[in-house]
Amino acid sequence: MSNLTEFFTQLSSDAKLLETYKKDPRGVMQANGLSDKDIDAVMSGDMAQVKSLVGDVELKSILLVHHLS
Repeated sequence: MSNLTEFFTQLSSDAKLLETYKKDPRGVMQANGLSDKDIDAVMSGDMAQVKSLVGDVELKSILLVHHLS
């Protein structure tokens, strides 16, 4: 499992982490050890790019929260 996949899994089960992520997505991803490539993919909102990084993981539960205001 990639770091990005593990991060999304943790994000989906940790309400406090999710709230912090909504306020500072880049900072939270950096603090959780994601690479610049992973962070840039998530911040771009490009699901094809994210999928290329996480592989064959089911993506329907992944929500790019930074696009919510």
